[in-house]
Amino acid sequence: MSSSSPVRKTHPSDDVTHVLDWLASPISDDPAQDLAQLGGELAALRRARIEDAHFHRILDLFYDRAHRLARALRARLTEASLPLAKELRATASLLIAVHLNVVAGYEHALQDPARLALSKRRNAASVAARALRSLAAALDTCFMVASPPPTDLWHRAHALARSARAHFEPTATVIPGLSLDPENLYKGMLALAAAQPEGFSPVEVALASDYLAQFSAAVSLLASPPKEDEGSWYWVDGSRDMGPVPPNRRIPPDHGDLLFCSFQMLARLLSEQIAALENGMPAGNLRLPERAAGPGGIAALKRLQTHWAQPPHRQHARRHNNFRAEVCVGLSELWQLLESGEAPAGAESGAPRMTEWMVLNESPTGYAVMHVAGTVEGLVPGSVIALRPASDKPWNICVVRWMKSENPEHIELGLELVSPAARSVQLMFRNGDSAQQPTAGLLLPAIPALREHPALLAPSGAFSARRFFIVSGEDKTHVMQGRLLSMDLQTGAIELFQFESDPYPM
Repeated sequence: MSSSSPVRKTHPSDDVTHVLDWLASPISDDPAQDLAQLGGELAALRRARIEDAHFHRILDLFYDRAHRLARALRARLTEASLPLAKELRATASLLIAVHLNVVAGYEHALQDPARLALSKRRNAASVAARALRSLAAALDTCFMVASPPPTDLWHRAHALARSARAHFEPTATVIPGLSLDPENLYKGMLALAAAQPEGFSPVEVALASDYLAQFSAAVSLLASPPKEDEGSWYWVDGSRDMGPVPPNRRIPPDHGDLLFCSFQMLARLLSEQIAALENGMPAGNLRLPERAAGPGGIAALKRLQTHWAQPPHRQHARRHNNFRAEVCVGLSELWQLLESGEAPAGAESGAPRMTEWMVLNESPTGYAVMHVAGTVEGLVPGSVIALRPASDKPWNICVVRWMKSENPEHIELGLELVSPAARSVQLMFRNGDSAQQPTAGLLLPAIPALREHPALLAPSGAFSARRFFIVSGEDKTHVMQGRLLSMDLQTGAIELFQFESDPYPM
Protein backbone atom coordinates (compact mmCIF):
# COMPACT_ATOMS: atom_id res chain seq x y z
CA MET A 1 0.00 0.00 0.00
CA SER A 2 1.55 3.24 -1.09
CA SER A 3 1.83 6.04 1.40
CA SER A 4 0.13 9.29 0.52
CA SER A 5 1.71 12.71 0.90
CA PRO A 6 0.56 14.64 3.95
CA VAL A 7 -2.27 17.03 3.20
CA ARG A 8 -1.48 20.68 4.00
CA LYS A 9 -4.28 22.33 5.90
CA THR A 10 -5.02 25.83 4.66
CA HIS A 11 -6.21 28.39 7.17
CA PRO A 12 -7.75 31.75 6.34
CA SER A 13 -4.61 33.42 7.65
CA ASP A 14 -2.57 31.56 5.00
CA ASP A 15 -4.62 33.16 2.21
CA VAL A 16 -4.32 36.60 3.79
CA THR A 17 -0.55 36.28 4.26
CA HIS A 18 -0.12 35.23 0.64
CA VAL A 19 -2.31 38.11 -0.56
CA LEU A 20 -0.40 40.67 1.50
CA ASP A 21 2.95 39.32 0.29
CA TRP A 22 1.80 39.65 -3.31
CA LEU A 23 0.42 43.17 -2.80
CA ALA A 24 3.80 44.20 -1.36
CA SER A 25 5.61 42.98 -4.49
CA PRO A 26 6.38 45.41 -7.36
CA ILE A 27 4.12 45.50 -10.40
CA SER A 28 5.25 43.16 -13.17
CA ASP A 29 6.86 44.49 -16.34
CA ASP A 30 3.82 43.03 -18.09
CA PRO A 31 0.77 44.79 -16.61
CA ALA A 32 -1.57 42.30 -18.29
CA GLN A 33 0.05 39.40 -16.43
CA ASP A 34 -0.10 41.31 -13.14
CA LEU A 35 -3.76 42.08 -13.77
CA ALA A 36 -4.61 38.41 -14.22
CA GLN A 37 -2.94 37.58 -10.91
CA LEU A 38 -4.72 40.48 -9.20
CA GLY A 39 -8.05 38.87 -10.04
CA GLY A 40 -6.94 35.60 -8.45
CA GLU A 41 -5.59 37.28 -5.32
CA LEU A 42 -8.81 39.26 -4.91
CA ALA A 43 -10.76 35.99 -5.07
CA ALA A 44 -8.46 34.56 -2.39
CA LEU A 45 -9.18 37.56 -0.16
CA ARG A 46 -12.92 36.98 -0.52
CA ARG A 47 -12.45 33.34 0.52
CA ALA A 48 -10.57 34.29 3.67
CA ARG A 49 -12.80 34.69 6.72
CA ILE A 50 -11.44 37.83 8.32
CA GLU A 51 -12.94 40.77 10.13
CA ASP A 52 -14.61 43.39 7.98
CA ALA A 53 -12.20 46.10 9.12
CA HIS A 54 -9.20 44.06 7.96
CA PHE A 55 -10.95 43.11 4.72
CA HIS A 56 -11.62 46.74 3.85
CA ARG A 57 -8.05 47.82 4.61
CA ILE A 58 -6.72 45.14 2.27
CA LEU A 59 -9.38 46.05 -0.30
CA ASP A 60 -7.95 49.58 -0.35
CA LEU A 61 -4.60 48.06 -1.38
CA PHE A 62 -6.31 46.21 -4.24
CA TYR A 63 -8.03 49.44 -5.25
CA ASP A 64 -4.70 51.26 -5.45
CA ARG A 65 -3.03 48.48 -7.40
CA ALA A 66 -5.95 48.12 -9.84
CA HIS A 67 -5.82 51.83 -10.69
CA ARG A 68 -2.04 51.77 -11.11
CA LEU A 69 -2.43 48.86 -13.52
CA ALA A 70 -5.21 50.70 -15.34
CA ARG A 71 -2.88 53.66 -15.89
CA ALA A 72 -0.16 51.34 -17.18
CA LEU A 73 -2.56 49.67 -19.62
CA ARG A 74 -4.15 52.90 -20.78
CA ALA A 75 -1.41 53.60 -23.33
CA ARG A 76 -2.15 50.29 -25.05
CA LEU A 77 -5.87 50.97 -25.14
CA THR A 78 -5.56 54.54 -26.43
CA GLU A 79 -3.50 53.31 -29.38
CA ALA A 80 -5.97 50.54 -30.22
CA SER A 81 -8.28 50.30 -33.20
CA LEU A 82 -10.97 47.80 -34.08
CA PRO A 83 -11.07 44.93 -34.22
CA LEU A 84 -9.05 44.57 -31.03
CA ALA A 85 -6.43 41.85 -30.86
CA LYS A 86 -7.77 38.95 -28.81
CA GLU A 87 -5.16 39.39 -26.09
CA LEU A 88 -5.89 43.09 -25.71
CA ARG A 89 -9.65 42.53 -25.61
CA ALA A 90 -9.17 39.82 -22.97
CA THR A 91 -7.00 42.21 -20.95
CA ALA A 92 -9.61 44.98 -21.21
CA SER A 93 -12.36 42.57 -20.12
CA LEU A 94 -10.26 41.44 -17.16
CA LEU A 95 -9.55 45.04 -16.16
CA ILE A 96 -13.28 45.81 -16.20
CA ALA A 97 -14.00 42.69 -14.11
CA VAL A 98 -11.34 43.62 -11.53
CA HIS A 99 -12.77 47.12 -11.13
CA LEU A 100 -16.27 45.67 -10.67
CA ASN A 101 -15.04 43.17 -8.05
CA VAL A 102 -13.42 46.00 -6.10
CA VAL A 103 -16.73 47.89 -6.30
CA ALA A 104 -18.52 44.85 -4.87
CA GLY A 105 -16.22 44.93 -1.84
CA TYR A 106 -16.99 48.59 -1.17
CA GLU A 107 -20.71 48.00 -1.67
CA HIS A 108 -20.46 45.38 1.08
CA ALA A 109 -18.83 47.95 3.38
CA LEU A 110 -21.67 50.41 2.77
CA GLN A 111 -24.16 47.86 4.08
CA ASP A 112 -22.87 48.53 7.61
CA PRO A 113 -23.14 52.33 8.04
CA ALA A 114 -22.97 52.05 11.84
CA ARG A 115 -19.46 50.56 11.68
CA LEU A 116 -18.37 53.20 9.16
CA ALA A 117 -19.64 55.95 11.46
CA LEU A 118 -17.21 54.75 14.14
CA SER A 119 -14.23 54.36 11.80
CA LYS A 120 -11.38 56.88 11.84
CA ARG A 121 -9.96 55.59 8.54
CA ARG A 122 -13.03 55.79 6.29
CA ASN A 123 -16.59 57.07 6.15
CA ALA A 124 -19.53 56.36 3.86
CA ALA A 125 -18.58 59.18 1.49
CA SER A 126 -15.00 57.94 1.05
CA VAL A 127 -16.15 54.36 0.46
CA ALA A 128 -18.76 55.46 -2.09
CA ALA A 129 -16.17 57.67 -3.79
CA ARG A 130 -13.72 54.81 -4.23
CA ALA A 131 -16.48 52.56 -5.54
CA LEU A 132 -17.65 55.22 -8.00
CA ARG A 133 -14.09 55.86 -9.17
CA SER A 134 -13.71 52.15 -9.91
CA LEU A 135 -17.05 52.12 -11.76
CA ALA A 136 -15.94 55.19 -13.74
CA ALA A 137 -12.68 53.43 -14.67
CA ALA A 138 -14.64 50.39 -15.85
CA LEU A 139 -16.92 52.64 -17.92
CA ASP A 140 -13.92 54.45 -19.48
CA THR A 141 -12.45 51.11 -20.52
CA CYS A 142 -15.75 50.01 -22.08
CA PHE A 143 -15.94 53.18 -24.16
CA MET A 144 -12.29 52.88 -25.24
CA VAL A 145 -12.91 49.42 -26.70
CA ALA A 146 -16.38 50.31 -28.11
CA SER A 147 -18.07 47.79 -25.82
CA PRO A 148 -21.41 48.34 -24.05
CA PRO A 149 -21.24 48.85 -20.26
CA PRO A 150 -21.66 45.67 -18.18
CA THR A 151 -25.14 44.83 -17.01
CA ASP A 152 -26.09 46.66 -13.79
CA LEU A 153 -23.20 49.17 -13.98
CA TRP A 154 -25.49 52.19 -14.18
CA HIS A 155 -27.86 50.81 -11.56
CA ARG A 156 -24.91 50.44 -9.18
CA ALA A 157 -23.64 53.94 -9.99
CA HIS A 158 -27.04 55.48 -9.24
CA ALA A 159 -27.25 53.56 -5.94
CA LEU A 160 -23.75 54.59 -4.85
CA ALA A 161 -24.39 58.26 -5.63
CA ARG A 162 -27.67 58.08 -3.73
CA SER A 163 -25.91 56.44 -0.76
CA ALA A 164 -23.22 59.14 -0.74
CA ARG A 165 -25.88 61.87 -0.66
CA ALA A 166 -27.76 60.12 2.13
CA HIS A 167 -24.63 59.95 4.31
CA PHE A 168 -23.26 63.37 3.42
CA GLU A 169 -22.03 65.19 6.53
CA PRO A 170 -20.81 68.75 5.89
CA THR A 171 -19.15 68.91 9.32
CA ALA A 172 -17.51 65.48 9.16
CA THR A 173 -13.78 65.20 9.74
CA VAL A 174 -11.85 65.11 6.48
CA ILE A 175 -10.30 61.69 5.87
CA PRO A 176 -6.53 62.12 5.34
CA GLY A 177 -5.48 61.59 1.74
CA LEU A 178 -9.05 61.62 0.40
CA SER A 179 -9.39 63.86 -2.64
CA LEU A 180 -12.34 62.10 -4.26
CA ASP A 181 -15.80 63.66 -4.34
CA PRO A 182 -18.48 61.00 -5.00
CA GLU A 183 -20.93 63.52 -6.47
CA ASN A 184 -18.36 64.85 -8.95
CA LEU A 185 -17.34 61.32 -9.93
CA TYR A 186 -20.99 60.50 -10.62
CA LYS A 187 -21.41 63.74 -12.60
CA GLY A 188 -18.33 62.83 -14.64
CA MET A 189 -19.82 59.46 -15.56
CA LEU A 190 -23.07 61.12 -16.65
CA ALA A 191 -21.25 63.75 -18.72
CA LEU A 192 -19.05 61.18 -20.46
CA ALA A 193 -22.08 59.06 -21.39
CA ALA A 194 -23.99 62.13 -22.63
CA ALA A 195 -21.10 63.03 -24.95
CA GLN A 196 -21.85 59.93 -27.06
CA PRO A 197 -18.40 58.36 -26.51
CA GLU A 198 -19.10 55.65 -29.09
CA GLY A 199 -18.25 58.39 -31.59
CA PHE A 200 -14.82 59.09 -30.05
CA SER A 201 -11.56 57.26 -30.63
CA PRO A 202 -9.87 55.63 -27.59
CA VAL A 203 -7.42 58.52 -27.18
CA GLU A 204 -10.33 61.00 -27.38
CA VAL A 205 -12.24 59.06 -24.71
CA ALA A 206 -9.16 59.31 -22.49
CA LEU A 207 -8.99 63.06 -23.13
CA ALA A 208 -12.68 63.47 -22.22
CA SER A 209 -12.19 61.42 -19.06
CA ASP A 210 -9.18 63.49 -18.01
CA TYR A 211 -11.12 66.69 -18.68
CA LEU A 212 -14.05 65.58 -16.54
CA ALA A 213 -11.72 64.57 -13.71
CA GLN A 214 -10.96 68.29 -13.42
CA PHE A 215 -14.24 69.99 -14.32
CA SER A 216 -17.20 67.64 -13.70
CA ALA A 217 -18.37 69.89 -10.84
CA ALA A 218 -19.81 72.16 -13.56
CA VAL A 219 -22.52 69.55 -14.27
CA SER A 220 -25.88 70.50 -12.71
CA LEU A 221 -28.09 67.83 -11.09
CA LEU A 222 -31.65 68.98 -10.44
CA ALA A 223 -34.90 67.59 -9.07
CA SER A 224 -36.87 69.06 -12.00
CA PRO A 225 -35.96 70.02 -15.58
CA PRO A 226 -34.47 73.54 -15.85
CA LYS A 227 -36.91 75.88 -17.59
CA GLU A 228 -34.16 78.18 -18.88
CA ASP A 229 -32.50 75.30 -20.76
CA GLU A 230 -35.57 73.97 -22.55
CA GLY A 231 -34.74 70.80 -24.48
CA SER A 232 -31.04 70.88 -23.58
CA TRP A 233 -31.16 68.70 -20.47
CA TYR A 234 -31.06 64.95 -19.84
CA TRP A 235 -32.97 62.77 -17.40
CA VAL A 236 -31.78 59.86 -15.29
CA ASP A 237 -33.91 57.21 -13.59
CA GLY A 238 -32.00 55.85 -10.60
CA SER A 239 -34.16 52.73 -10.55
CA ARG A 240 -33.09 51.70 -14.07
CA ASP A 241 -29.84 50.33 -15.43
CA MET A 242 -29.29 53.14 -17.92
CA GLY A 243 -27.33 56.35 -18.27
CA PRO A 244 -28.60 59.86 -19.06
CA VAL A 245 -31.29 60.16 -21.75
CA PRO A 246 -32.20 63.33 -23.71
CA PRO A 247 -35.95 64.08 -23.87
CA ASN A 248 -35.88 64.20 -27.68
CA ARG A 249 -34.95 60.50 -27.66
CA ARG A 250 -37.30 59.39 -24.89
CA ILE A 251 -39.75 61.34 -22.76
CA PRO A 252 -39.08 60.87 -19.03
CA PRO A 253 -41.65 58.71 -17.20
CA ASP A 254 -44.16 60.17 -14.76
CA HIS A 255 -42.77 58.07 -11.92
CA GLY A 256 -39.45 56.68 -10.77
CA ASP A 257 -36.32 57.90 -9.03
CA LEU A 258 -35.76 60.78 -11.46
CA LEU A 259 -32.94 63.31 -11.63
CA PHE A 260 -32.38 65.89 -14.35
CA CYS A 261 -28.92 66.92 -15.46
CA SER A 262 -27.80 69.93 -17.44
CA PHE A 263 -24.38 70.26 -19.05
CA GLN A 264 -24.87 73.90 -20.10
CA MET A 265 -22.41 75.34 -17.59
CA LEU A 266 -19.86 72.68 -18.54
CA ALA A 267 -20.35 73.48 -22.24
CA ARG A 268 -19.86 77.21 -21.64
CA LEU A 269 -16.70 76.58 -19.63
CA LEU A 270 -15.29 74.33 -22.34
CA SER A 271 -16.17 76.87 -25.04
CA GLU A 272 -14.10 79.50 -23.22
CA GLN A 273 -11.20 77.07 -22.81
CA ILE A 274 -11.26 76.15 -26.52
CA ALA A 275 -11.16 79.84 -27.47
CA ALA A 276 -8.17 80.32 -25.15
CA LEU A 277 -6.36 77.34 -26.70
CA GLU A 278 -6.96 78.65 -30.21
CA ASN A 279 -5.55 82.01 -29.13
CA GLY A 280 -2.31 80.36 -28.03
CA MET A 281 -2.88 79.81 -24.31
CA PRO A 282 -0.84 76.78 -23.09
CA ALA A 283 -3.04 73.84 -22.11
CA GLY A 284 -1.37 73.59 -18.70
CA ASN A 285 -2.45 77.12 -17.82
CA LEU A 286 -6.05 75.99 -18.29
CA ARG A 287 -5.57 72.77 -16.25
CA LEU A 288 -5.99 70.76 -19.45
CA PRO A 289 -3.91 67.79 -20.65
CA GLU A 290 -1.11 68.80 -23.03
CA ARG A 291 -2.63 66.78 -25.89
CA ALA A 292 -5.72 69.02 -25.73
CA ALA A 293 -3.77 71.76 -27.54
CA GLY A 294 -3.09 69.70 -30.68
CA PRO A 295 -5.35 69.85 -33.77
CA GLY A 296 -6.94 66.50 -32.94
CA GLY A 297 -7.35 67.50 -29.29
CA ILE A 298 -9.11 70.77 -30.04
CA ALA A 299 -11.38 69.02 -32.55
CA ALA A 300 -12.35 66.44 -29.90
CA LEU A 301 -13.04 69.18 -27.33
CA LYS A 302 -15.27 70.97 -29.84
CA ARG A 303 -17.33 67.82 -30.36
CA LEU A 304 -17.63 67.38 -26.59
CA GLN A 305 -18.79 70.97 -26.27
CA THR A 306 -21.40 70.50 -29.01
CA HIS A 307 -22.90 67.40 -27.38
CA TRP A 308 -23.02 69.01 -23.94
CA ALA A 309 -24.52 72.26 -25.25
CA GLN A 310 -27.37 70.56 -27.12
CA PRO A 311 -28.42 66.89 -27.11
CA PRO A 312 -28.14 65.53 -30.67
CA HIS A 313 -31.36 64.57 -32.37
CA ARG A 314 -32.14 62.52 -35.43
CA GLN A 315 -33.12 64.69 -38.41
CA HIS A 316 -34.17 61.94 -40.82
CA ALA A 317 -36.11 58.72 -40.43
CA ARG A 318 -34.17 55.49 -40.91
CA ARG A 319 -35.19 52.84 -43.40
CA HIS A 320 -34.45 49.30 -42.26
CA ASN A 321 -32.57 47.30 -44.87
CA ASN A 322 -30.78 44.04 -45.25
CA PHE A 323 -28.44 44.19 -48.23
CA ARG A 324 -24.72 43.57 -48.58
CA ALA A 325 -22.19 46.19 -49.61
CA GLU A 326 -18.49 46.48 -50.34
CA VAL A 327 -16.47 48.66 -48.00
CA CYS A 328 -13.00 50.15 -48.29
CA VAL A 329 -11.52 51.27 -44.96
CA GLY A 330 -9.15 54.21 -44.57
CA LEU A 331 -8.35 57.40 -46.47
CA SER A 332 -5.00 56.19 -47.83
CA GLU A 333 -6.48 52.88 -48.99
CA LEU A 334 -9.39 54.62 -50.69
CA TRP A 335 -7.06 57.15 -52.33
CA GLN A 336 -4.96 54.28 -53.71
CA LEU A 337 -8.08 52.51 -54.96
CA LEU A 338 -9.41 55.60 -56.74
CA GLU A 339 -5.96 56.48 -58.04
CA SER A 340 -5.04 53.19 -59.66
CA GLY A 341 -7.66 50.59 -58.86
CA GLU A 342 -4.95 48.39 -57.35
CA ALA A 343 -4.60 46.89 -53.89
CA PRO A 344 -3.16 49.31 -51.34
CA ALA A 345 0.60 49.24 -51.05
CA GLY A 346 1.84 46.50 -48.74
CA ALA A 347 -1.18 44.26 -49.26
CA GLU A 348 -0.42 40.60 -49.82
CA SER A 349 -0.84 39.21 -53.29
CA GLY A 350 -4.46 38.23 -53.83
CA ALA A 351 -5.61 39.97 -50.64
CA PRO A 352 -9.03 41.59 -51.04
CA ARG A 353 -9.13 45.36 -51.36
CA MET A 354 -12.61 45.49 -49.91
CA THR A 355 -14.49 43.82 -47.09
CA GLU A 356 -18.12 42.77 -47.02
CA TRP A 357 -20.67 44.42 -44.75
CA MET A 358 -24.42 44.25 -44.20
CA VAL A 359 -26.36 47.52 -44.39
CA LEU A 360 -28.80 47.39 -41.47
CA ASN A 361 -30.51 50.72 -42.10
CA GLU A 362 -30.01 53.90 -44.08
CA SER A 363 -31.17 57.50 -44.20
CA PRO A 364 -30.39 60.42 -46.52
CA THR A 365 -27.39 61.25 -44.31
CA GLY A 366 -25.82 57.85 -43.69
CA TYR A 367 -25.88 54.16 -42.88
CA ALA A 368 -25.63 51.64 -40.07
CA VAL A 369 -23.57 48.62 -41.14
CA MET A 370 -22.35 45.33 -39.66
CA HIS A 371 -19.17 43.49 -40.64
CA VAL A 372 -19.80 40.21 -42.47
CA ALA A 373 -16.60 38.99 -44.13
CA GLY A 374 -13.04 39.97 -44.96
CA THR A 375 -10.08 41.10 -42.90
CA VAL A 376 -10.56 44.57 -41.48
CA GLU A 377 -8.29 46.65 -39.27
CA GLY A 378 -7.59 50.25 -38.32
CA LEU A 379 -11.18 51.25 -37.54
CA VAL A 380 -11.58 54.31 -35.31
CA PRO A 381 -14.40 56.85 -35.02
CA GLY A 382 -13.72 59.82 -37.25
CA SER A 383 -11.94 57.79 -39.94
CA VAL A 384 -12.98 57.51 -43.60
CA ILE A 385 -14.87 54.60 -45.10
CA ALA A 386 -16.20 54.17 -48.63
CA LEU A 387 -19.26 52.02 -49.31
CA ARG A 388 -20.96 50.82 -52.48
CA PRO A 389 -23.84 48.34 -52.91
CA ALA A 390 -22.29 46.76 -56.01
CA SER A 391 -19.03 46.84 -57.95
CA ASP A 392 -20.63 48.81 -60.80
CA LYS A 393 -21.80 51.58 -58.44
CA PRO A 394 -19.78 54.64 -57.34
CA TRP A 395 -18.22 54.81 -53.89
CA ASN A 396 -20.19 56.67 -51.21
CA ILE A 397 -17.65 58.52 -49.07
CA CYS A 398 -18.48 58.33 -45.35
CA VAL A 399 -17.02 59.18 -41.96
CA VAL A 400 -17.35 56.73 -39.07
CA ARG A 401 -19.63 58.38 -36.51
CA TRP A 402 -19.93 55.57 -33.95
CA MET A 403 -18.67 52.06 -33.33
CA LYS A 404 -19.93 49.06 -31.35
CA SER A 405 -18.09 45.81 -30.76
CA GLU A 406 -19.50 43.40 -28.20
CA ASN A 407 -16.96 40.70 -29.11
CA PRO A 408 -14.00 40.28 -31.51
CA GLU A 409 -16.24 38.89 -34.27
CA HIS A 410 -18.94 41.57 -34.07
CA ILE A 411 -18.46 45.14 -35.33
CA GLU A 412 -21.17 47.68 -36.09
CA LEU A 413 -20.58 51.16 -37.48
CA GLY A 414 -22.64 54.29 -37.91
CA LEU A 415 -21.59 56.14 -41.06
CA GLU A 416 -22.21 59.77 -42.02
CA LEU A 417 -22.40 60.34 -45.76
CA VAL A 418 -20.14 63.22 -46.83
CA SER A 419 -20.21 62.66 -50.60
CA PRO A 420 -21.69 60.23 -53.16
CA ALA A 421 -18.51 60.48 -55.27
CA ALA A 422 -14.85 61.49 -55.00
CA ARG A 423 -11.68 61.98 -57.02
CA SER A 424 -8.14 61.27 -55.85
CA VAL A 425 -5.91 64.36 -55.83
CA GLN A 426 -2.71 65.66 -54.29
CA LEU A 427 -2.47 68.88 -52.28
CA MET A 428 0.37 71.36 -51.90
CA PHE A 429 -0.22 74.18 -49.41
CA ARG A 430 1.27 77.62 -49.97
CA ASN A 431 2.89 77.74 -46.53
CA GLY A 432 6.45 78.64 -47.52
CA ASP A 433 7.81 75.17 -46.70
CA SER A 434 10.18 74.26 -49.54
CA ALA A 435 10.53 70.69 -48.22
CA GLN A 436 6.77 70.07 -48.26
CA GLN A 437 5.66 66.76 -49.77
CA PRO A 438 2.34 66.36 -51.63
CA THR A 439 -0.58 65.31 -49.42
CA ALA A 440 -2.97 62.67 -50.73
CA GLY A 441 -6.59 63.79 -50.50
CA LEU A 442 -10.04 63.42 -52.02
CA LEU A 443 -11.86 66.05 -54.05
CA LEU A 444 -15.59 66.06 -53.24
CA PRO A 445 -18.14 67.77 -55.51
CA ALA A 446 -20.48 70.56 -54.42
CA ILE A 447 -23.89 69.07 -53.60
CA PRO A 448 -26.77 71.37 -52.58
CA ALA A 449 -28.06 68.95 -49.93
CA LEU A 450 -24.62 68.69 -48.30
CA ARG A 451 -22.53 71.75 -49.16
CA GLU A 452 -22.56 74.79 -51.42
CA HIS A 453 -18.96 74.54 -52.60
CA PRO A 454 -16.58 71.70 -53.54
CA ALA A 455 -14.61 70.26 -50.65
CA LEU A 456 -11.37 68.46 -49.89
CA LEU A 457 -10.89 65.52 -47.55
CA ALA A 458 -7.35 65.24 -46.18
CA PRO A 459 -5.52 63.62 -43.26
CA SER A 460 -5.79 65.36 -39.89
CA GLY A 461 -3.24 68.15 -39.55
CA ALA A 462 -2.75 68.54 -43.32
CA PHE A 463 -4.29 72.02 -43.48
CA SER A 464 -1.41 74.48 -43.05
CA ALA A 465 -2.37 77.49 -45.21
CA ARG A 466 -5.53 79.05 -46.61
CA ARG A 467 -4.23 78.80 -50.19
CA PHE A 468 -3.14 75.62 -51.92
CA PHE A 469 -2.64 73.76 -55.20
CA ILE A 470 -4.76 70.77 -56.24
CA VAL A 471 -2.95 68.39 -58.58
CA SER A 472 -4.92 65.71 -60.43
CA GLY A 473 -5.01 63.68 -63.62
CA GLU A 474 -3.22 60.48 -64.58
CA ASP A 475 0.02 62.32 -65.31
CA LYS A 476 -0.56 64.90 -62.54
CA THR A 477 -0.72 67.60 -65.21
CA HIS A 478 -3.94 69.30 -64.15
CA VAL A 479 -3.28 71.99 -61.53
CA MET A 480 -5.92 74.10 -59.81
CA GLN A 481 -5.40 76.81 -57.20
CA GLY A 482 -7.85 76.96 -54.30
CA ARG A 483 -8.64 79.06 -51.25
CA LEU A 484 -10.19 77.67 -48.07
CA LEU A 485 -13.67 78.90 -47.18
CA SER A 486 -14.63 76.86 -44.12
CA MET A 487 -13.44 73.92 -42.04
CA ASP A 488 -16.59 71.77 -41.95
CA LEU A 489 -15.34 68.66 -40.17
CA GLN A 490 -12.27 67.89 -38.10
CA THR A 491 -11.59 64.59 -36.32
CA GLY A 492 -8.50 62.83 -35.05
CA ALA A 493 -8.15 61.16 -38.46
CA ILE A 494 -9.34 63.60 -41.15
CA GLU A 495 -10.20 67.19 -42.06
CA LEU A 496 -12.92 68.24 -44.50
CA PHE A 497 -13.01 71.82 -45.76
CA GLN A 498 -14.88 73.70 -48.47
CA PHE A 499 -12.95 75.85 -50.91
CA GLU A 500 -13.27 78.06 -53.97
CA SER A 501 -11.02 78.77 -56.92
CA ASP A 502 -8.38 81.19 -55.72
CA PRO A 503 -9.37 84.67 -56.98
CA TYR A 504 -5.71 85.74 -56.68
CA PRO A 505 -3.73 82.86 -58.22
CA MET A 506 0.03 82.89 -58.51
